[in-house]
Amino acid sequence: MGYAVKFGVKMTAETVFTRITAPLQTLLKKEADQLHGDSLMYKLSLYFFTMNLVYAIINKTASISLLVTDIKTSPDARKLGLVDASKSMYSEAFGRYDPKLFRRIFLALLEQLDFLEIPEIKSLGRFILVDGSVFPALRTMTWASYQSTSNALKMHLAFELNRMVPVQFISTDANSNEKAALLALLEAGVTYIADRGYVSFDVFRKIVSLQAFFIIRVKANLKVSVSKNLDVVVPAHWLAFFSDVSDSLICFSNDKHQATYRLVSFVIDDETYRIATNRLDLTTGEIIMLYAYRWRQIELFFRCINRTFNALHLWSQSGRGVEIQFYLYLIVYLLLIHFKQGLKQEQKAIEPANKAVRQGQEKYPSRTPGCGIVTLLGEKLSQLWKMSIHWIRGTWVSP
Repeated sequence: MGYAVKFGVKMTAETVFTRITAPLQTLLKKEADQLHGDSLMYKLSLYFFTMNLVYAIINKTASISLLVTDIKTSPDARKLGLVDASKSMYSEAFGRYDPKLFRRIFLALLEQLDFLEIPEIKSLGRFILVDGSVFPALRTMTWASYQSTSNALKMHLAFELNRMVPVQFISTDANSNEKAALLALLEAGVTYIADRGYVSFDVFRKIVSLQAFFIIRVKANLKVSVSKNLDVVVPAHWLAFFSDVSDSLICFSNDKHQATYRLVSFVIDDETYRIATNRLDLTTGEIIMLYAYRWRQIELFFRCINRTFNALHLWSQSGRGVEIQFYLYLIVYLLLIHFKQGLKQEQKAIEPANKAVRQGQEKYPSRTPGCGIVTLLGEKLSQLWKMSIHWIRGTWVSP
């Protein structure tokens, strides 16, 4: 059986998998207890249905057919106690279990697991990045109509910036309205960060009326009238990478409500960025930094589930089956980030003491412009919050 050596500790594949999934197993058993007779009636009960699919995600198994073969033939899968089930059993289970059950598990993990927060972000409030990603669907999935020649569905994601974790999603057909999805996600007191597809003066007004906030990029050609120029406050060394930085209170000319907002504008590599917001308490640099997080982190998350978790292959053709699949992706993401951060904390505890190095690791690097807009947290971000197949293979797959 393969193993990985991490930080001086030899861990078999079984103990790694058990440790990763321990928080999930506790919640699964609790949910299974509410389904009276589930484990007696079905070989692929809730517990084994979920654990088999979690194994598939972590092991990057592309399809249910390959999962069936893997569990039948893999010594590691047998030692993990996974249940040998047919493809039809999975299809039946996707229809049998309610997606709300997996939503409860996901929300419980969000509440119970201790994820690291970025102190500099936490001090500014709670921030949610919003974006959508399209997933191709089979022609037989007529409920996911997209174009005349293809079907597709869209995942509208709310990603919390403070802890770098997904917190909510809505799955719809690919033609659904992004602005409506944003409105459905709103909570008072939260700042929502989004790109140009979410721009609407009615959306801005609704966010304000719900006592929430927004930082949203608008089109460069939107006409505005400036009521007051604000002081531009950015780190001095940023100015080597930016030009034409401005910060103003404005009204959009075509806004029938004629509400006053704040507009931060700057140019990088001949491209103009205009960021609208109702956060008047932040500095110019903080507005730019927060938008830059959206630009990078939401794309990294979708890349993770598409490439690392192989989400481009749907396991079920039903809407509820797809919803279960997406919840499992989010659940596994939480489990792996929690596991990764725990390993890093253990690493710090057992490494030889080196005060200078340790102090350097504890201090978050300053944000400096580069890589499009700004370079964000550098190595610290990669170590504690980035998920990649290379890291998963380093802890799970046999060498």
